[in-house]
Amino acid sequence: MSGYVLDDLALVAGLTTGGEEHHRRELSRLLISAVDRGPSIAVPALCLASAALFRPAIIDHLADLVASGPPSAIEIVSLTRTGEVARLRAEHPGLGWPALHATSTASVARIPLVTTDPGRYANTVVETLHL
Repeated sequence: MSGYVLDDLALVAGLTTGGEEHHRRELSRLLISAVDRGPSIAVPALCLASAALFRPAIIDHLADLVASGPPSAIEIVSLTRTGEVARLRAEHPGLGWPALHATSTASVARIPLVTTDPGRYANTVVETLHL
């Protein structure tokens, strides 16, 4: 599987007026590419919920993309109790739930995590890309 995981920081920076123009362009490029059958996008549900606190319309925007795009182009990933989640939580107790969910999703899928703060994931098992 190829693709990317978007964390809550990437969603906020790319889909709100608080982000920089560069962040909005890059996130738009990733989403359009996924819809055009490029690398898929995984959005952990806890990251989406966290981003929606800043701009509730993010939920509608992503839901429209998921519903109108090709199957599996953009996926909202649920949080499930797994050994991976338990291990990551024990190893990184200071990592908040949205970041933990993003780390777990990227780790299991073995795909890079896109964020505006790669340092947030220092000492985790995931590859990060700066938005």
